[in-house]
Amino acid sequence: DSSKLACLRWNASGDLPFSARELLAMDGDIGEAYRDAWRRLMSENRASSMVVLAPPFDPFGEVLRPFVHVARAALPPQPPPSNSAELGAEDVGEPVLMSSLAIVVDILEVAYARFPYILTGTILLVFLVVAIAFRAALAPVKMFFTVVMPLAAVFGVAVWVYQMKGLHFLGIPALTSAEGAGFYWGTPIFTCTIIIGLALDYDIFLFARVVELRQMGFDNEASVRGAIVLTGPIITSAGLIMAIALGGLLLCDVPANNQIGFVMAFGVLVDTFVIRTCLVPAVLTLASGLNYWPQRMPDATKTSRDLDALFCERAAGAGPGPGSDREGSGRGDL
Repeated sequence: DSSKLACLRWNASGDLPFSARELLAMDGDIGEAYRDAWRRLMSENRASSMVVLAPPFDPFGEVLRPFVHVARAALPPQPPPSNSAELGAEDVGEPVLMSSLAIVVDILEVAYARFPYILTGTILLVFLVVAIAFRAALAPVKMFFTVVMPLAAVFGVAVWVYQMKGLHFLGIPALTSAEGAGFYWGTPIFTCTIIIGLALDYDIFLFARVVELRQMGFDNEASVRGAIVLTGPIITSAGLIMAIALGGLLLCDVPANNQIGFVMAFGVLVDTFVIRTCLVPAVLTLASGLNYWPQRMPDATKTSRDLDALFCERAAGAGPGPGSDREGSGRGDL
């Protein structure tokens, strides 16, 4: 009830039976308690003071950020002149709302203000490296649809799980958030570039095989099919290993670690079993000529039938090694 609050003045007592100066000189427990509070809340030169606020809500919940904005907006740029005259000071500093949690809000806003530039720079740099390595200028454009767009879907699912509590009915603490809490703001910043690296890694494994088969004379469709078959076991094994390792964070008791582990493990599994097997082949078979431009590829003289025959020979132990040509066969062995 703000009507019961009164400002303790320095000299004049006003509505109170004593002033701040009198309290500082008072003997007994009351004077000692006030002097202790004075030492903690007032600077030595009496140029600044601190007012402690105890908000009536969970300071770690979702209310904190709007509260900091509203409280700072409510602070006047400078106290009224009467206060400065009473204190005997010519200048009174600007009031500032500050706490460890308010600093977290400031860090959050600075991080998210710079995050788009970091994310854009990372994507452009890695795509440039891919284009140079494969001598395919438009390959990164297709990888945008197989790496960056699925990443947005992964974070959308994470928001549904932790912000909207979509899996709360399971009763698993690692797959939901506490009452009043939600999706941890640091999760996208900590995990986004890592997931891009993992997803791009598997895409490069697959695309390298596609280029290799295409250079051996297979048409684009056969090259994509062959690349999926040849890289399937190793990418699946690597994806499962990474998902198990990263998913270990779901076993700890720290909610932020649970969310980071879920995003990375789920992202790896989606890339391994959905993106690689469904989306990547579809993207690589659309406008297939753009996969390798401006690199010149040999004429497509081999089809999926030749690829199937090659796989049969390899299964029978007839193939001598990857990328080699058996003399007189006219077909490349994998």
